[in-house]
Amino acid sequence: MSGWRAIPVPSPLLTQAPMMKAWQRNVRDGHLTVFAGREPDGFHLSISHRRDDRKPGRYPTWDEIKDARYRFCPASVTMAMLLPPQEEYVNTHPTTFHLWEV
Repeated sequence: MSGWRAIPVPSPLLTQAPMMKAWQRNVRDGHLTVFAGREPDGFHLSISHRRDDRKPGRYPTWDEIKDARYRFCPASVTMAMLLPPQEEYVNTHPTTFHLWEV
């Protein structure tokens, strides 16, 4: 599966989203992590990059985001990255992008 391997979902995340699954893939400059699953408002996917020293690395590339979306989200849903009004914007995890079902 293109180097993606299933990994355990942290229990705090499973409490919020019990249908969540997780995968990781090594890349030349670290690794990518994907969390994806159905939530109450629809499907959600997050993708992040970390360096080999486990510190935040770079933003995932468009090709990495596209690969994760088509690999881990249902083909029948439309996914989008959303930018809310600035006063509602939250960035808890650097180098993480979120896709939401619209």
